[in-house]
Amino acid sequence: MSHRALVRIWLLAGGFVVVGLTSTLVSGQGQTSAADASMPVLTPWGDPDLQGVWANDVSTPLQRPSRFAGKSELTNEELSSFTVERQQSRENRDRRDFEPGTVTDVGRAYNAHWFPVPGDPIDRTSLIVEPPNGRIPAFTPEAFERFSTWAATKGRTGSAASPLGRPEGQVDGQEGGVDGRGQRADHPEDRRMSERCIVSSLPKLPGGYNNHFQIVQAPGYIVIEHEMQHHVRVIPLDGRPHLPQGVRQWMGDSRGRWEGESLVIETTNFSDKTHFRGSFNGLHLVERFTRVDARTVSYEFTVEDSTTWEQPWSAAYPLRSLDSLMDGIDGMQIPQMFEYACHEGNYGLTGQLAGSRAVDRAEIGATR
Repeated sequence: MSHRALVRIWLLAGGFVVVGLTSTLVSGQGQTSAADASMPVLTPWGDPDLQGVWANDVSTPLQRPSRFAGKSELTNEELSSFTVERQQSRENRDRRDFEPGTVTDVGRAYNAHWFPVPGDPIDRTSLIVEPPNGRIPAFTPEAFERFSTWAATKGRTGSAASPLGRPEGQVDGQEGGVDGRGQRADHPEDRRMSERCIVSSLPKLPGGYNNHFQIVQAPGYIVIEHEMQHHVRVIPLDGRPHLPQGVRQWMGDSRGRWEGESLVIETTNFSDKTHFRGSFNGLHLVERFTRVDARTVSYEFTVEDSTTWEQPWSAAYPLRSLDSLMDGIDGMQIPQMFEYACHEGNYGLTGQLAGSRAVDRAEIGATR
């Protein structure tokens, strides 16, 4: 498991240094730190101020559960019941109702200790708002073929070998394979990019842990640091074109612009070494950040890839300010993110590969 040291972040990492802007950045961020700040808030140079630390821990599922088919919103009673259900879902990771040593038991070793209590769901039945059924659109035949070919190189089995992913109701750790997640562990390259501490996909959906962003602004730029995998996106706002199509990056190439009070970020040039829901280098992502009030930013995204889905689809949910989740700040508490020190003591990857070698030895011994 990855060791995550709890270190206060005083300086945004990632190689982005703007000489002479330190006082400007600090003064700009200070305008949004108080939970009761009036709206709208602008930076000293006149852009809408999105700065702060924001949590995307909403526990509403991405896709509408089958029991809510045809229903886009929850009543107050349904929302109250669903909130309890979603918060208790974390405890499923501590269940041990399979024989010790089985792949399911091993898969759940990454237990509730490592996960925060999920944030409250919103009153919608899914994060997806388009199409209206709240479901990811149908995959193209090309998407299935491409994903199957890629999955074969990773030794994936079951739903891990399909762009459809894990079926509704199937708990993580029930997949089979060496580790209960339907994936081979012969080499480090077989494992997920996140397990290898390399990258997490865009857009970053709620779930798991390290669900925070820090946004810092400067004239002509906006910087978004992801707590998960400590990525830093440096996004120009000056209208420059995207990189040439031959230049591909883990998290694509982002360009931003303001449309009224909303920040719109368009990202292309993704690498084919990673994917989002079955879309590889054909992914086209458009994100929209809109300040709703001092405590909330509305986040929306639309993804498009004609080689993967039969139509574009969109999701939306709120980002909540970290200081509001702490019930305000008192001068001693400072809203902060934690360092994701994934490479330091990455025992999970070592254990997965060692487990696979143990299986190999057992199989060799059985044939003698």
